[in-house]
Amino acid sequence: MTETTSIIPTTPAAQVPATVAATHYPTPAAKCADLVVHLAGLACALLGGGIMLGLAFGLGSLSQVAAIAVYTVGLITMLSLSTAYNFAKARWRPLLRRFDHAGIFIMIAASYTPFTTQNLHGWWAIGMTTAVWSVAGVGVAAKLFLPGLDKRFWVGLYLALGWLVLVAIKPMIAGMGWAALLLLALGGVIYSTGTVFYLMKRLKFRRAIWHGHVIGGAGLHYAAVLVGVVLASSGHS
Repeated sequence: MTETTSIIPTTPAAQVPATVAATHYPTPAAKCADLVVHLAGLACALLGGGIMLGLAFGLGSLSQVAAIAVYTVGLITMLSLSTAYNFAKARWRPLLRRFDHAGIFIMIAASYTPFTTQNLHGWWAIGMTTAVWSVAGVGVAAKLFLPGLDKRFWVGLYLALGWLVLVAIKPMIAGMGWAALLLLALGGVIYSTGTVFYLMKRLKFRRAIWHGHVIGGAGLHYAAVLVGVVLASSGHS
């Protein structure tokens, strides 16, 4: 990725090395497989998000509907940005990679939102929601405008956002229940397992496998929101 402070790519298409596209997807089959994974993920997100919003309308409050809407938009945004980055022309990938990575921060914060706003109350809800989106906002801004920052900064920021839940773990568990917590943990395991395959540079289908794990982890987190927030509020969990 070209490390510049400008958000607009300046490298002419003719100067982009031919190896860029080849290394991104070593074979047409690898590209096709990853496209199928992305499209399946987007379809599931659109369908699942619509179903969950419908349930929230029928079973929950307006604040719950708003929280589920934020979660759904975050999920679709992440998958859409990933699709745009992975299947764009090589010239645009340095720019779209920034948006792709920024989308991860948006998704993490959006996934927190139903739990921090519906399972927490009072200052816990306000404080945790504000903290989560503040850290995510810093991450998005830095990814878009300061992509050359040291990798240790990104590791620290991702860890800070991911483990922020520990600050309110007791009231969070009391609100969501152990079933939702287990689903969240399993989703994290799926994500982590996927990174192992992604780091196997010689694995032809590594991107499709990695994104498959991302969608699998997102699916488990979707189930956690459904069980721990939407159904829990109506006594159906």
